[in-house]
Amino acid sequence: MNISDHKVFVFDLGMVLVSLYRKECVENFRQLGIDNAAAMIGNCLQNGPFGALEYGLISVEKFCDEMVGLSSKRISGKDIVDAWNSMIGETPVELLNMIYRLRHELGKTVCMLSNVNQPHIDNVMHNHFRQVAGRDIHDYFDALYLSHELHLKKPEMKIFETVGQSINDKFGFSGTDIIFFDDSQFNVKMAIKYGWDSMVVANTDETMKILREILNEK
Repeated sequence: MNISDHKVFVFDLGMVLVSLYRKECVENFRQLGIDNAAAMIGNCLQNGPFGALEYGLISVEKFCDEMVGLSSKRISGKDIVDAWNSMIGETPVELLNMIYRLRHELGKTVCMLSNVNQPHIDNVMHNHFRQVAGRDIHDYFDALYLSHELHLKKPEMKIFETVGQSINDKFGFSGTDIIFFDDSQFNVKMAIKYGWDSMVVANTDETMKILREILNEK
């Protein structure tokens, strides 16, 4: 498989484009009196109110209300959102520049497909994809496919069918025109089953290594 031959590059967000700090996040919730957060906050998939937020089944306000009900302390919605956003780590500026070049110099169609929620995507849109002056997230991606907006999550086949149809309708590409990068082996296996070429990427360093090789071919 020659990665650079693909027309569409689809990236997961967590770990692929931004580092995540699950342990720190769980600890911050523990300090808020929510001792069972570890059972609800997964590496690739969330449960309980976190899962409902990721599916877009509840609002941020409802999520905060439910979390307040789980706490043994008096806490605010801001406390909860801050603790939840403490999972979000960093996106290297070098990686942003590579994604930008992939789209604008190599002419690739670049998309994001992420199991994500409103507080996290708001956080990265503001703090990560605006690190380079004059750019925002829409300078890096042709389309964003987000679980809380689609009401679907990886590794469900339906999300790959929905996103695949959208990519075909908008950009005219399908099947092995597309390559997908995700940190979950389950998600990658499902994408391959759907017909996309796909790779497991453990962290942002691996993503940059792959993109560096592609860009150096230019």
